[in-house]
Amino acid sequence: MAGGLTPLRLDLRQLPAPEPMQRILDQLQTLPAGQLLLALTPLYPAPLLPILAQWGFVWYVHDAPGGGARIAICHASDRHLLDTPPAA
Repeated sequence: MAGGLTPLRLDLRQLPAPEPMQRILDQLQTLPAGQLLLALTPLYPAPLLPILAQWGFVWYVHDAPGGGARIAICHASDRHLLDTPPAA
């Protein structure tokens, strides 16, 4: 991965709504440039996506094996980090 930074990983599958979204937003407030956040969520994070766009982030999200979703998030200037998302 570019920059050699290890992705920040969050497993939020066991948390009730809206905690997964709030924890992701909390982490994004201090996410440094060049860093990728990977999160496993219990549901597809549809309510989170417009907030990410408003805050200047880009993402890649898809269904996770066994239910829920896997989302990779980074600053828009680091969108190249989403070219080959690492396994969560």
